[in-house]
Amino acid sequence: MPQYKYPVKGGAKWMTKFNYTDPKSGIVKTAYKRGFDSKREAKKYEDDFIDSLIAPEEDEVEVIRTYGDVFQEYLMSHKRADIKESSLETKFNIFNKHIFPTFEEVPIDSITDDDIANWQKKMKLCIQPNGKHFSEAYLRTIQSQFNSIINYAFSKGYLKANPLADIKNMGIKDKRVEFWTPAEYERFAYYAMEYPQYYYVYEVLYWCGLRLGEMLALTLNDIDLENGIISVTKTYNHLNGEDIISTPKTPSSVRKVSMPAFLCDELKEYIGLQYEPTREQRIFQISKSKLANNFHLLSDEAGLKRITIHGLRHSHVSLLIKQEV
Repeated sequence: MPQYKYPVKGGAKWMTKFNYTDPKSGIVKTAYKRGFDSKREAKKYEDDFIDSLIAPEEDEVEVIRTYGDVFQEYLMSHKRADIKESSLETKFNIFNKHIFPTFEEVPIDSITDDDIANWQKKMKLCIQPNGKHFSEAYLRTIQSQFNSIINYAFSKGYLKANPLADIKNMGIKDKRVEFWTPAEYERFAYYAMEYPQYYYVYEVLYWCGLRLGEMLALTLNDIDLENGIISVTKTYNHLNGEDIISTPKTPSSVRKVSMPAFLCDELKEYIGLQYEPTREQRIFQISKSKLANNFHLLSDEAGLKRITIHGLRHSHVSLLIKQEV
């Protein structure tokens, strides 16, 4: 059976999933195990496990499933190939940092509502390196990830009662939509002109409404400057030191986007500044962190309220509404 690699802080680990026949019941079951340093070690665990199976004994051995065990089963029960690397990294980071330190080795059927309430209190009091508490939206994200494992265990019959029944979820959903008006963006763009490397990025994001990953994945093959069309077919992420190109967020994200004539001229100017770019080369080779730092620097210089870079996509919608599109 296959082994899978998953991201952890500072690198990656391997997990294995395989089927075996229980020698006592004759039923085919599935085993999960993670935390291996290499694919070879994960495969060896599978081989050793199969070799260790012995004939049934009279007494049935009670199965003890920890929260970490159920997490592995939950993850492998879904279509692993359908989970994008960026989403998988986010999921593992949340579990590794905020959930596993408290619950990973705890038997899933022994977790009580008091345990969950105490953990929630600890999360709410947690101080980040910047000296601030977690936002209400992020607390809600942590809670949702935690709940997914408990609810899965309950649906599989591993729990007699769901300990979440009498627990109020921490945090709130972030419903804020932050954006700039067209006048605010024009003010921002005036200051951004001092940084050509970044200016053209902001122009594409604002006037075309692209997601950041979609913009960073663009190549010359995706841009038709004569007809003013951008073809969005992929997205870019940088994970564990590697550039990863994958399909966009949703199937409907594959689309063609019109560019205003002046943006075509700006992109011609920008591409002309590049040193013999190839058709397959990414046009905007800049890191998300540097882009974010410059974005907030310029926002402050322009005296504008801070929004996220994704807020430029919302600002594009504001532009379309003003234009009665």
